[in-house]
Amino acid sequence: MRRLVALGSILAVSLTCSLEAAGADTPSPGPGKAADNPSPEPSKAADKTPPPPPKPKLDHRFQIGLGLRAGTGYRVIMPYHEEDCGEKDKSVCGSRQPAWLELSPSFGITRALELLFDIRFSLEEDFTASRALFFSPGIKYYAGAEDLFKFYVTGQIVFETQEQRDGSGLDDFDVGVRSALGVQFDILRYVGLFAQGGIVVGFKRWLTFVVDFAGGVQVRY
Repeated sequence: MRRLVALGSILAVSLTCSLEAAGADTPSPGPGKAADNPSPEPSKAADKTPPPPPKPKLDHRFQIGLGLRAGTGYRVIMPYHEEDCGEKDKSVCGSRQPAWLELSPSFGITRALELLFDIRFSLEEDFTASRALFFSPGIKYYAGAEDLFKFYVTGQIVFETQEQRDGSGLDDFDVGVRSALGVQFDILRYVGLFAQGGIVVGFKRWLTFVVDFAGGVQVRY
């Protein structure tokens, strides 16, 4: 009997040691590691949106341009003496200015500034039975030079020649100043449409005030 109890005790101890050895051979997950495979992190490249396309350049820097505009206006003449200013026996004359066509070569010296030289050809005879020829160099400033729509203002000197055929003895040559305020819509970097209003003040032949309106197109290269 004692032998059977001793044999049972030996078997129990052997079974316990075998189970402990089997448990020690099984690897356990390390600290901080999940038992299951972790899901891959989303790629940072996938979160990046493509950059927007570059904004097209619409300024006129270093571009040579040629504008063509047509217009007319209203003119007030105040003679220094008693010359005929288009209306008999009046010291101040007011009338529509003859319609004109204007060429405007230009060059963009910066993004916002443009040199210009306007050449105006009168399309109608004046009350002097002649047509005026008008030259006006100056500078143009664009506000929002790189925008699709841009406002501009000009500052110019005016030289006008017009033959006085009425025998008044007035000088054929006149000098003045001019400023125009306009808006331009640049369809492309090379083409723009515009409309403007301007004021011209002449003072050599007689004192003249002109308010004119014009519209046209400008091409650039």
